[in-house]
Amino acid sequence: MNPMKTLNAFLAGIVFMRAVALAQSGTITGIVTDPDGGVVKDALIQAKNSASNAVVRGTGSSTGEFTLTLPPGTYDLAVLMPCCQYGSFTQPNVVVRARESRRLDVHLPWGANLGTLGDDPILLLNEFRERAAVPSGATPRTREGKPDLSGIWINVYNPETPPPPLQPWAAELLRQRMENNSKDYPGGFCLPANAAPITRAFPYKFVQTPSLIVVMHESDTPGVRQIFLDGRRHPADPNPSWQGHSIGRWEGDTLVIDTTGYNDKSWLSLSGIPHTEKLHTVERIRRPDYGHIEVEITMEDSEAFTGAWKRTFTATLAPPEEEIMEFICNENNNDVSHYRGK
Repeated sequence: MNPMKTLNAFLAGIVFMRAVALAQSGTITGIVTDPDGGVVKDALIQAKNSASNAVVRGTGSSTGEFTLTLPPGTYDLAVLMPCCQYGSFTQPNVVVRARESRRLDVHLPWGANLGTLGDDPILLLNEFRERAAVPSGATPRTREGKPDLSGIWINVYNPETPPPPLQPWAAELLRQRMENNSKDYPGGFCLPANAAPITRAFPYKFVQTPSLIVVMHESDTPGVRQIFLDGRRHPADPNPSWQGHSIGRWEGDTLVIDTTGYNDKSWLSLSGIPHTEKLHTVERIRRPDYGHIEVEITMEDSEAFTGAWKRTFTATLAPPEEEIMEFICNENNNDVSHYRGK
C-alpha cells in the first residue's frame, strides 16, 4: 500500500465531507440596529447549537449586516454587547434547516448608559482603530532594561471570559443582584466600580518608575492606583480598602502584581459578582510588542469562590493624541436614578 496515496485519499475524503456539509448548511442573515433604528456596526453574533453546544461566530459589517452559515439544527442566537451603550440580545430555539436561508433582524436594547453617545469604551476602541492602526515595533524598554508599560491602553473585548467559580451563597447573591438590575452597583453611587479596575473596558494609563507604577483609570473613583516595586511587603494588619494593597516585582519581562487587603464592599462586575476580605489577586502583565500588552489576572477567595478565577485579555495602545479624561463622578451624576431595581 502506498502511504502517500492513502493520505491523499484520506484528505480528499475530508474535503468531500466538508463540501457536503457546507452544501447542506443553512444561513441566517439580518441587520443589527438600536432601539431608534440606527445601525450597530461590528457587533459580535453568536449561534450555539442546542444539542452539541458547538458555537459559530460572525461579526456584523459597518452597515450592521451579518450572515451566519450553520449546519442544520436548533440554535440559541446571541449578540453580545459587553458595555455600555447597547444591551445584549438573545433568542433561543432558532431552527436552521438544510439549504434554507432565513432572515432574523436584531434590535438591541439600550445598555447601562441608556444610549449616551461617546460613553461606551468598546465603541471607543473601534473609533481608535478607525483613526489609527495599532502601532507595530519592538517592545520599548526603560533605562533599567525592563519593558516600558507607559501609555494609554484599552482592553480588547474577550467573549471567552469564564464565569467565576462561586460558592452557593455568592452565586445566590449574584442572582439577586442581576434580577434587581444591579440596583446597588457601587459605581452608580460614585464609589469604586470594581475591585480590579484593569478588567474594566475603560482606558487606563501606566506611569512607570523603577520603584513605583501608578495606574490612572478613566471613569472610576478614585481613578488612581499605586503598585509598589521597592521591595516592601503587604501590611501585617491591613486596613481593608476598595482597591487593596498592591506590590509588584519583575519576573523576566513579566510584571507580577500581588494585591491583598481588600474590603468586601466592591463588586467584581457590573452584574454584581461578590467577594469577601479574603480576596487575593495576582496580575501578570507583558508587553510583547510596541502596540499590545497581555494581561492574566487570577483571583482567589476561599470564602466566596470554590477555586481560582483566571482571566486573560489583550489591550492595545491608544493613538498618541489621546489622554485620560477627567472624571468627577458627583458632577451631574444621574446613574442613581437609572439603577432602580424591580
